[in-house]
Amino acid sequence: MRRGLTADDLRQVPIEVGLQTETGYPHKGKLDYAAPTINQSTGTLAVRGVVPNADRVLLPGYYVRVRVPIDLQEGALLVPDVALGSDQAGRYVLVVNGENIVEQRKVQAGPLEGDLRVIESGLKPEDRVVIAGLLRAIPGQKVDPQLQKIEPSRKAAAN
Repeated sequence: MRRGLTADDLRQVPIEVGLQTETGYPHKGKLDYAAPTINQSTGTLAVRGVVPNADRVLLPGYYVRVRVPIDLQEGALLVPDVALGSDQAGRYVLVVNGENIVEQRKVQAGPLEGDLRVIESGLKPEDRVVIAGLLRAIPGQKVDPQLQKIEPSRKAAAN
């Protein structure tokens, strides 16, 4: 866990669990324990959580998805994952500048939230990102942009 996290702080960290047949992570709980060290051979940290199971929905032997959302980024910039490209220099998106000319912008991509990718650096909130017609958008070329608001999918909203 992060430095400076006491045992009491650890017990306030939320965990979210979802069965393979469920959408999102409907079962909520709290962390209970974290191992003092990371396993050097696998790079993993063993943790244990407590999840209320009054309805007996979670049973031994079931496969589940678990996430521990420790770093919640308020006001994060999200773009559809399909808008990201990659080359030898790293990840990039195509943006349309004030003169409606396409530019390639190097970005630092973060985690995936549904079908939207968190952009940690390289974009500003006012940037217009190309999300459709990517094959026809060539850097340096003038385009006629069609603006649309990006809405998270139901899958992303359920997570």
